[in-house]
Amino acid sequence: MSKKFISLIFCLNIVFGADQNCEEYFEARKAQLELQTKEFDEARQALEAYKASFEALQKEKLDTLAKKEAEVNATLAQIQSLKDQNAKLLEEQQKILSSINKKTEGRVKEIYSQMKDAAIADVLSQMDAEDASKIMFSLESRKISGVLSKMDPKKASELTLLLKNIDNNKTH
Repeated sequence: MSKKFISLIFCLNIVFGADQNCEEYFEARKAQLELQTKEFDEARQALEAYKASFEALQKEKLDTLAKKEAEVNATLAQIQSLKDQNAKLLEEQQKILSSINKKTEGRVKEIYSQMKDAAIADVLSQMDAEDASKIMFSLESRKISGVLSKMDPKKASELTLLLKNIDNNKTH
């Protein structure tokens, strides 16, 4: 019996000892898993904080961009408004200038119509050919032919070509 008793005690020792080793192992493993879970939770919280920070920064930049876009659009609207105003002013100025030119042409035509052909030829011979041709174009055909006949042939030829160009431009 004593061999059996010793064997029984030995077996019990092994079973109880193994139980104790398993318990220690599971407790150690449990502590390790709890530590890893805690680390994962901390990492998740850090990631969420980073994500929130990134989203806030992104929202701030988008808001800033939207403000800048609104400023640019407002500036473009102002530029377009000024452009429209300038176009209206330019149109008005062109009408005024056209009116002045018509009145001036009428006065010039009236003045030159009353002059003698030789006097007109002398005055126009001294002028720039382009300006002289514009004045001559405002006169009647009979007056033009009389003036050209009193001019130097070279100047008359030059003015005739310019008159032809003016006439072609006005008819096209």
